[in-house]
Amino acid sequence: MAAKDIAKELERLKSERDELERLNNELDARVLEIYSLYNISKVLNLSIGIEEIFNGTIDTIGKSLRIDEFCIMLLDETSNELVVRAWYPDPVVLPCICLKIGEGISGMAAKTGKPVLVQDVSKEPKSMFYKGAATNIGAFLCVPLVGKHGNILGVFNIHKAQPNSFNENDVKFFTEVAQQIAIAVEKAYIYKNARDISMRDELTGMYNRRYFFDYIEKELSRAKRYKKHFSVLMIDIDHFKNFNDKNGHLLGDDAIKQTAKLLIDKLRTADVVARYGGEEFICLLPETPNNRAVVVAEKLRKAVEGSKYKGGENQPSGMVSVTIGVATWPDDAKSAIKLIDYADKALYLGKSRGRNMVVSAVSAVSGIEI
Repeated sequence: MAAKDIAKELERLKSERDELERLNNELDARVLEIYSLYNISKVLNLSIGIEEIFNGTIDTIGKSLRIDEFCIMLLDETSNELVVRAWYPDPVVLPCICLKIGEGISGMAAKTGKPVLVQDVSKEPKSMFYKGAATNIGAFLCVPLVGKHGNILGVFNIHKAQPNSFNENDVKFFTEVAQQIAIAVEKAYIYKNARDISMRDELTGMYNRRYFFDYIEKELSRAKRYKKHFSVLMIDIDHFKNFNDKNGHLLGDDAIKQTAKLLIDKLRTADVVARYGGEEFICLLPETPNNRAVVVAEKLRKAVEGSKYKGGENQPSGMVSVTIGVATWPDDAKSAIKLIDYADKALYLGKSRGRNMVVSAVSAVSGIEI
């Protein structure tokens, strides 16, 4: 064989070897992607809460893939804005960034429902990326998180330090990852909604008795740890049977809903109020000693007394009123059940003494009215 032919054959073999090496590298990369996607899917399928999803995804993606930074933003239904809910490599400190739909690259991806790739962030306005809050980004890929019915749940943002770092396979792969995240987020929302329904009172929308009993045990543990007082208010609408008999059960339901709303509006965000049953309500006031709890209870009593209820004129006193019993941990009782019992006893002492009053558990035990 002539030297020229030998050289040509060697060149062909070298070209085939290079092509085979390229295909092997692509195959290795694809196997790594599939393995990573499998791990991500496994973690997400086991997650039932939003925080679990974020923690699992951050850990798995962060350790499996060569990504400099990524974050997950979810759509807040109240504000209709994208809010950062997870960030890698620092999952503890989340940047306070909110974007409207259509605002910046993330907002555009959420609006169109399609991935947006920017290979060189330096050539785009800074406001397009978290309103300029993050500037050390070379290349940026934003993939929308799309629900089963085409609804936008949020976006998955991936950053790479070097420009032109993403290829076509990257876009496909991260779109697959985003689909898995979206499925898990939607599942978590369904679980959360079901859980919310199970701990909410159907008539008033406030917490129910079951939730309150769970919560007070947690508050008791916290109060013991930090040596803080907390108080319980037991509240009952006075002469409620008379109200129903004179006005009918529909107006009775309205009176319960109106009282529930009034209690929620008048209490602090940290306070927990629940429907205890029938026309009874129960409140937990964290870090509140007895004297302050009595003041709060009196404020609630006056608020109900001063509110106009449809049918209230048919009550014995010509208005709707409530009687409230107050008990405080650890002064009145050392256990949650006993504390509720003492608040209940104080309530019924108030009932026996004429209603429309606040009575502390101290009075219920000693028989002395405050």
